[in-house]
Amino acid sequence: MNKKIFSRFVGGDEGAFKLIFEEYSPSLIAFARRFVPSDDVSDVLQEIFLQLWNHRADIQSPELLKSYLFASTRNHCLNVLRAHHQSERYLESLTEADFEDHILDVEVYTLLYKTIADLPERYRTAIELSMNGDTLEEIAQKMCVTIDAVKGYKKRGKAMLRKNLEYMYGTTVAALLLAHLFGL
Repeated sequence: MNKKIFSRFVGGDEGAFKLIFEEYSPSLIAFARRFVPSDDVSDVLQEIFLQLWNHRADIQSPELLKSYLFASTRNHCLNVLRAHHQSERYLESLTEADFEDHILDVEVYTLLYKTIADLPERYRTAIELSMNGDTLEEIAQKMCVTIDAVKGYKKRGKAMLRKNLEYMYGTTVAALLLAHLFGL
């Protein structure tokens, strides 16, 4: 989040608000889905961003924005669970560490998906379909290519992912991210 967009947002610029929504909503959706039923996630997200817009002047810096959004998501998820009369023991068992672990998981997946999104279309498609559980045959059929072509796309896509992740985060972090994603 750059300071210029943040300043525009605090000043009431709806275009800057939209950019913030587009940047943070995928992570917040993934985070909320870990705690509340999928049917409630869009309501949680809507409430969070409405609250953000109404309290934008209270947020002092772009660095605090992310913390504010995740804390708001956590609080709204707890409210949804209470409203659905979930077990009090479950609510009490959710510690700060649980939420921090889930935030880290969401950030890892967000990082990976952003890197995957930057791959050439064929490589990206083969990897995404594979991650969705499609077999080589199903991917080949959907992409209108041979199974060998799919294998090649996946292999070159993984190599590009490794290279991009190593460039951005170093060899160790790249290896951990790829192991997390592909079980390598």
